[in-house]
Amino acid sequence: MSIMTQLEFELNFSNSEKNIAKYILDNGENVLNLSIKELAKETYTSPATIVRLCQKLGLDGFQDFKIKYSAELQYDNKSRIDVNFPFTKDDNSRLIANNIARLHQEALQDTLSLIEFDNLDKIIAKIEQAKRIYLFGFGNSLLAGLDFQHKMMRINKMVEIRSNAGEQGFLSYTCTKQDVAIIISYSGETNELVSIAKNLKRQHIPVIAITSVGDNRLSKYSDFIINTGSREKIFSKIAPYASKTSISYILDVIFSCLFKLHYDQYINEKLNNDKNSDHRHPYKSPINEKE
Repeated sequence: MSIMTQLEFELNFSNSEKNIAKYILDNGENVLNLSIKELAKETYTSPATIVRLCQKLGLDGFQDFKIKYSAELQYDNKSRIDVNFPFTKDDNSRLIANNIARLHQEALQDTLSLIEFDNLDKIIAKIEQAKRIYLFGFGNSLLAGLDFQHKMMRINKMVEIRSNAGEQGFLSYTCTKQDVAIIISYSGETNELVSIAKNLKRQHIPVIAITSVGDNRLSKYSDFIINTGSREKIFSKIAPYASKTSISYILDVIFSCLFKLHYDQYINEKLNNDKNSDHRHPYKSPINEKE
């Protein structure tokens, strides 16, 4: 998980540490010009509190924080679209349309650059061998999962999904060692999904996590991880543009790699099924019906 995301979540932060986190998020790169004493003065805290916060972020200290946070900010500000606020109230429709297009393009390139193809090949093999496929996620992750379920059904691979949070928990108890679970969580910190991952781990069910870059609780209970980008904030944003694009792209890649394993078979089956069941198909047109 990125430093920015950890600061937003405020996991196990004291009130003083929350004040520091808010100040950093509100002031961005200006924080990098402050000494630890100056930051302590601005946040009405102490250098010791700042050091403790840095350690909770998995960093060695304030200097380590400045180096790594600076790298994050430089990556985000490199003539790229702001994924959290890609347009302003003064922008016209043409500029908004262009910015959203660039945002999606950048999200796709970011995600592609993060794919480890040896790892992807192992994931494809694990899904192909699985007796059943289970998918867990909420919100936009669930919507992307439903689209994946629809595609997989077309190649006779059933994906088990439940939209209700409680039902997802119960569903995890029906998995067996012959199955595989895909858990989608951009933050990797959604309590219900982490709990499901823990349960699956106890049952020795292979878990594939689709989550943002960096350390998070979901990753600890996963056997395979595919990373999305991590530029998008959890709370401070207009909409989950980048994460939704990234997750949908990953699922499309997985589906396509599975399709490729039996390409000729799936192509023939799809064409035949379309002719027989899709009434929009020219084959079903009244002009083709025999008298």
